[in-house]
Amino acid sequence: MLHRLHQVVDVNELGSSLPSSGAPNDFASSARSIERLCLRAERSGPSGWEQVLPQISEHASRFPKDAQAWIYLARAKMALGSKREAYRSLQEALALDEEVYLGHSLSVLAAQGFLDQRSWPQVAKHAEAALNCRPGDPEALELLFQELSFEEVCQTVEKESSKLKLEMDAHGEGPQCKGRYLVASCALKAGDVILSELPLFEGNTDAKKSEKVYSDAFLEKLHAKEEQQDDFEEDCFHPRSPLMDCVAAVLLCKLEVLDKEGKDSWDLAALNMRKFCALCRSPVQSTTDHKECVEDLWGALKPELQKVTSLEELSHIIQILSSNRFGHGGNSMQLMFAGSMFEHSCLPNCFLGTWATSDHAPQTYRALRDIEKGEALSIDYLNFPLGYCPVSARAQSFQNWGFTCSCLRCTELPEVERSFYCPDCGEPDLCPRKPGSSELQCLSCKKVAEADYAARCFEKEAQLQPEPGSPATETLRKIQGETDEENLLGHRHHLVVQALWQDVEEGLPDSAELPAFQQMLEALIESISSVGRLELHPSMLNFYHLAALSTQEDLEAQKHYLQLEHRILQRFYPDEAQRQEDEIMALVKCNAPPTKDGLGQMD
Repeated sequence: MLHRLHQVVDVNELGSSLPSSGAPNDFASSARSIERLCLRAERSGPSGWEQVLPQISEHASRFPKDAQAWIYLARAKMALGSKREAYRSLQEALALDEEVYLGHSLSVLAAQGFLDQRSWPQVAKHAEAALNCRPGDPEALELLFQELSFEEVCQTVEKESSKLKLEMDAHGEGPQCKGRYLVASCALKAGDVILSELPLFEGNTDAKKSEKVYSDAFLEKLHAKEEQQDDFEEDCFHPRSPLMDCVAAVLLCKLEVLDKEGKDSWDLAALNMRKFCALCRSPVQSTTDHKECVEDLWGALKPELQKVTSLEELSHIIQILSSNRFGHGGNSMQLMFAGSMFEHSCLPNCFLGTWATSDHAPQTYRALRDIEKGEALSIDYLNFPLGYCPVSARAQSFQNWGFTCSCLRCTELPEVERSFYCPDCGEPDLCPRKPGSSELQCLSCKKVAEADYAARCFEKEAQLQPEPGSPATETLRKIQGETDEENLLGHRHHLVVQALWQDVEEGLPDSAELPAFQQMLEALIESISSVGRLELHPSMLNFYHLAALSTQEDLEAQKHYLQLEHRILQRFYPDEAQRQEDEIMALVKCNAPPTKDGLGQMD
């Protein structure tokens, strides 16, 4: 019989545990009788179980150390709707024999009971047993991928880093509710490594994971000629899209859990799925668009993948990825666990400061300034240059995450990102007194601009706003073509900064343009310092490096920029600064680091 109610019991093995009043033959006869009764009850349904319940109870009373007797009793109670009493009988059976066969319904019941006790290994064991009886069972799958409890999340985060502690905001409501957030468990200095972790899941443009998950029809674009391929940076629904590849990574992890091959890899895959389910999901802004996206994703899956997921689960996967992902230049995206729990601030006290030595290096989060013990930890979700924009643009971006930023840069401080030239002192320091204000005040001479001049500034700002999809450098060319009287935007204005940043990212220009290039770098460095309210910022590192390269014919100027570059390294990447200093000292002492051939090498 394929689904027997119990495993064969060896009477000789059980005899030593029988009560003295029960002879082995009496037990064997009673067990066979109860088995036959239970088989008939199984076919008859609740009424059949109700009829045999007295005999099962009597058998369990006579042979209390027979685990199978308690399983029969649990089955009867379950059939009659007494789930609590069924669980009590199940506990008796498991106390006698942890490996006793339970079948599907009792395995699910056992998993639910252990879930209440927060005993994850037992939950996984019995949920897996239920899936063995009924592959793909939604109830067992839900138990198997049960998200971590808040206590388990706290323990996991603190295991990732002793400098972190997770707390919960139990008082806030709506967009102002912080939910769970990270705080410093000790005092930190600028540059201290707070957390270093590998991604939970990752998606890349190489589409290696996508090839295993999506249908041949969907993957056709992978083999199209380069000039015929869609721009996957704009098209999320593309086989080379990092988002689609990351969705594939999640589904492959789920498959690994369901396959149950390899104990070590199974434990890690199951834990990763539980971590994934524990991540926050932001509210969906456009229900129609989200539903269509989920349906398209479902249609792109291979048939065998459609059998192990659902539209609802795909919806949750997309929400979690959209709410917690980190992007890297459009070529990849990563989903972090502890790293996703930093709250946002436009004036953060931490930053993502990975000094990458390989493609698979862990992501490192560092202190941007000195941090006190117990202080909430934050990063800028937008980062520069994207985050160098007016408060209205930032607020629109934060809507996708389902929150409103209340940092000082968004609520109180002068909106330096919208700086204009002051008509009184001529300095480019005229900006809204508070974010979104229509009143402009000069940070240098403190004078407030007349309303008509402020209106001219705002009108010019609107005229120079680039069209969607057009390069930011187009704004710079428009400004350069204006007369001094027409040019109202200061060099710290976000339109100017975005254009300068894009221009500088193209690298060193021809020698004739180097002086202008250096001025661009100085303007960007000053703008970052002004908006970030910090003398030094890690975003300046590359600009100082480029400035040093652009002044090779002026050794004093080059030395100046190299010293500034090293100051930033020492402050924000002290470990890398020390490594470079050690390497320089080794070179000075003619003791270069050994090469793979065992010889020192000097350039």
